[in-house]
Amino acid sequence: MKRILFVDDEPRVLEALKRMLYPLRHEWHSEFASSGPEALRLLSEAEYDVIVTDVRMAGMSGIELLQEVVKQFPQVVRMVLSGTADQEITLRSATLAHQYLMKPCDAATLHATVERAFRLRSMLEDAGLKKLISRIRSLPSIPAVYANLLAALRSPDISTKEIGDIISRDISMTAKILQLVNSAFFGISRNVTNPLTAAIYLGTETIRALTLTISVFSQFDIQAASTFSIQTLHDHSLTVGALARGIAKSMGLPKTSSDDAFTGGLLHDVGRLVLACNCPEQYEQVLRIIKKDELASRTAEFQVFGTSHSEVGAYLLWLWGLPDPVTEIVAHHHAPAAVQPPPLALIAVHVADALVNGSCERDLDMACLNALGLAARLPEWKRMHDDLAAEVAA
Repeated sequence: MKRILFVDDEPRVLEALKRMLYPLRHEWHSEFASSGPEALRLLSEAEYDVIVTDVRMAGMSGIELLQEVVKQFPQVVRMVLSGTADQEITLRSATLAHQYLMKPCDAATLHATVERAFRLRSMLEDAGLKKLISRIRSLPSIPAVYANLLAALRSPDISTKEIGDIISRDISMTAKILQLVNSAFFGISRNVTNPLTAAIYLGTETIRALTLTISVFSQFDIQAASTFSIQTLHDHSLTVGALARGIAKSMGLPKTSSDDAFTGGLLHDVGRLVLACNCPEQYEQVLRIIKKDELASRTAEFQVFGTSHSEVGAYLLWLWGLPDPVTEIVAHHHAPAAVQPPPLALIAVHVADALVNGSCERDLDMACLNALGLAARLPEWKRMHDDLAAEVAA
């Protein structure tokens, strides 16, 4: 049975949660703690899948509790359920929690959010990788882009559009900013998948606080991996994102789907960044296998990790609460037929990735493209790729 720990120092809140969750007693084994120390004791005595805590509590705060959970029980999915409107507290908790819910929260919303966490846990079988990914609070950014953002945020005249443009050039910043803007704290009624739109919603001051005070972004340590190039990964990802957006527009998809294609393309290889930066020695082995045996990266990753960057990246982004259309693209960009019917934004990224890699014969799912009546458009999309490559080279 799924085990969930709820933490709140208000007895009335805990009683209300018990009543609300009573109909789920056959699905969830729920425990309730009235303080951080009590929660840590319960976590040490039994295995839990999810912790749901308030942040403003007497004694040990929810932020302090989450810090300890990250250290001691990193495999536990961390959620915040809070009524505080204090932005600084909320933003600090956003660097520790995977998901953020606002009080009052109805049973259906709580149930759907927690069940989503359980579904995503099944994506990875390896307990070590689950623990590693659950511990991740941010991903490293390209040093030049990171420095560019810092300089821009120190300017009093910077616009949110300029900030959004900088963020959209970096995989890690885009993933983190979309996690924050899609959290319940900001009360946005629709999913946001465009980093520029996210920057506009959050505003300059919030992004400045996140970056300069709370440090939700971090700079890539060039020593983390000897032959892995974060610059090469970002250049590839930006090109795939731009081409996928062009392909989506050529199919007449609405702006929301074109945004999904761009962001899905930008983030499609985020799992490689996770593996290379957190398991550098093993990822070096992957790179050696790719070079020696001329294998596709996914095949080499399966040999070393028992999974691939697709599953790892999707697991992290689902954990961070990014919208389903984007995480679905990341999970299935190599195998679009796994989703039926495959969304056209996913097809756009699948085709763009193969074109940019120059691996259409090996990697394109032609059966899927034929079934959708899209195979005849490949020459057109190849020309789009060639035009984009010429622009980049100019």
